[in-house]
Amino acid sequence: MGMHFKWVKPPSHLAKEVDRYGERILIAVHAVAAYVGQQMQDQARGRAPWQDRTGNARSGLFFAVDGFGLRPVVGQVSSGARQSGSDTASVSGDKDRLVIALGHTVYYGKYLELAHGGRYAVVMSTIEGNLGGLERMLHNLLK
Repeated sequence: MGMHFKWVKPPSHLAKEVDRYGERILIAVHAVAAYVGQQMQDQARGRAPWQDRTGNARSGLFFAVDGFGLRPVVGQVSSGARQSGSDTASVSGDKDRLVIALGHTVYYGKYLELAHGGRYAVVMSTIEGNLGGLERMLHNLLK
């Protein structure tokens, strides 16, 4: 009594569907990261404790999401806040890594974050304050 097995669809079809599912998951994770990045940008701009005389520092706080081979998403920055000479580092994602960044475009953003013992810093506290929510959203997405 031999057992017989018949494929309704070939295994190659299953492999393609698994690949497509993986791509959709990466797109969804990227979308969650962009959503949380926008929230972080809005919170940082609203909570920045320093006095912003020109408005450039506050409107120059931005988020960026890059990776998984998808198009990067960058928060909007006012034209006055787009300054050259910014003392920022850039980190890019790749096909296997997604990066969410929050930073300044103005050259004195580093001073705003580090001066006075970091008492007026807003970037790290905003990132840290959003990590739990990001984790919950990703957990719910992948259930």
